[in-house]
Amino acid sequence: MILIEQKIKLTDLHPLDGLERDTIVLGWEERRKPRQRLTTKKGSEIALALPTGTILKDGDILYLDDRCYVTVEEAKEDVIVISPEDMAEGAAIAYEIGNRHLPISIENGTIATPQNLQMEEFLKKTAIRYQLRKESFEPTRKGHSHA
Repeated sequence: MILIEQKIKLTDLHPLDGLERDTIVLGWEERRKPRQRLTTKKGSEIALALPTGTILKDGDILYLDDRCYVTVEEAKEDVIVISPEDMAEGAAIAYEIGNRHLPISIENGTIATPQNLQMEEFLKKTAIRYQLRKESFEPTRKGHSHA
């Protein structure tokens, strides 16, 4: 098992050309767990022991040696994507998502949250148009916490 205690910062001294690439596919919640055991796509076992607060991103390199490297890939997840008609509708949707303590992503005029049956019921009941998509999800990091 490979122990990972920090992400790799690439320099020109460590080109990846010619090295075998392996991947760990992680959902948005898993990318926030600094301590966990994982298996790469090619079957290598990895133990993460990253600093508290580490959030992994798509493309982060976790391991590198003279023959291979392991990188993070964001998993495609079931996500509700809403394109609000106006600011008032967007504010109401964001309020409902926050009131349910669901993660939210606001980007390019759309609001997204992981698929949730209660949220879908609310959207149907209020006739707000939405789409269910399979895509990577990254919550907006700014905001308030009850912790």
